[in-house]
Amino acid sequence: MPIVYAVFILLLVTYGAVVMSLEILSSNLMSPYFGGSIYIWGSIISSFMVHFSVGYVLGGWLSRKLPRISVLAIFLVLCSLWVLAIPYMYQPVCEFLSDRIEDVRLGSLAAMNLIFLVPVSIMAMVSPYIIGITAAWRRQSAFTAGMVLFISTVGSFAGTNVTAFTLIGLFPVSRIILGLGVICLAVSLLVLLLRPDRRIRINTWDCR
Repeated sequence: MPIVYAVFILLLVTYGAVVMSLEILSSNLMSPYFGGSIYIWGSIISSFMVHFSVGYVLGGWLSRKLPRISVLAIFLVLCSLWVLAIPYMYQPVCEFLSDRIEDVRLGSLAAMNLIFLVPVSIMAMVSPYIIGITAAWRRQSAFTAGMVLFISTVGSFAGTNVTAFTLIGLFPVSRIILGLGVICLAVSLLVLLLRPDRRIRINTWDCR
């Protein structure tokens, strides 16, 4: 089953990296409209924590109802399209909210949730979804929950450092986000093309 493991690793590393890259980049999107104070970082971190929580719950639940990698990949295609739209949506959203909400704390919280709730929640589904699939596939799978979280965290580490130390200094933020969206879309479509579900025998009784 090497192709299945390769798909798991590709998804975990890619979306672990991209979600943390977006968290770093979001401060650059927010600062022209809400400033660069500690309030903004508080809004960013707390918003992403909520989005992660939503994704963890949805990913775990859907992995029991629809334990198919192709289902996860379809969600990730939608997520990728949303990421591609962020460079075009964030300005009108932030301008609208900053003009109507004087408190930068509330304004930045509202902006973060409108812009990032959907894509970040879907990205957060990846780890629990794969854990759910491997649980139903446990007689054949060498993947453990700990290994899934380890691989995802390695991706997050790479995404954070590459974005903060390299990409921001080389490219405009909007272009970086577009690049991330293209990468996510390519990975999601590749997973659909590979059709890894054909190589996994899921015990459907365990998924009920």
